[in-house]
Amino acid sequence: MSSFTNTTNFDNLMLQTLMGRLQIRPPTNNSFLSQTLEELLFDAATLSDDDDDENKTQLAKEESRLEKEIIRVVLSGKTDSLKPNSGQAVTIGEHHICVGFHEESGSDYRVWEWHGHIMLFDEENGYTPEYIYGNYFERLIGKARGSGSGESGGVREEETKEEDKEKVTTLGLRELIDGVDSGQGRILHRNINAGSTRLI
Repeated sequence: MSSFTNTTNFDNLMLQTLMGRLQIRPPTNNSFLSQTLEELLFDAATLSDDDDDENKTQLAKEESRLEKEIIRVVLSGKTDSLKPNSGQAVTIGEHHICVGFHEESGSDYRVWEWHGHIMLFDEENGYTPEYIYGNYFERLIGKARGSGSGESGGVREEETKEEDKEKVTTLGLRELIDGVDSGQGRILHRNINAGSTRLI
């Protein structure tokens, strides 16, 4: 029985050695999962809001570069290179990302969304794929949209008056973003609570 145990231990050692040479390792566990709520709150209170690259992880740096490149392409208007809504992955830098967008009728924004994998390498863990996703809200002021309708002017004026009344009583995301001078808006985090009351 002891020779069987020694063989198993030797096999495990050999397997670990070979895996180490190939640099294939399971991803490390997230340290946030092992912290208590108090530790998380204390850490969040002591962290600064600086956008310095020195404070970012390698994943955050790569994700930021990728996001900037996608937004740059969207703002340039040359979005054919992104193959939006095709379901095909495009290569941006060294990463493969699928990009799509959608517009809702009556909206002043086009929502660009992307997801894919970033391959990261470090000496300790080897190559690890990291799933990423993101979105960007492109403002459509002055851009062509398919909103032609053959209605008469009188009917259209009544609809405009009704929409104006609705805008006065509704304080929503569009009104908050419209206040931004840049004309472009990004939303990084969204908190939706079905039980919350609306402000009127």
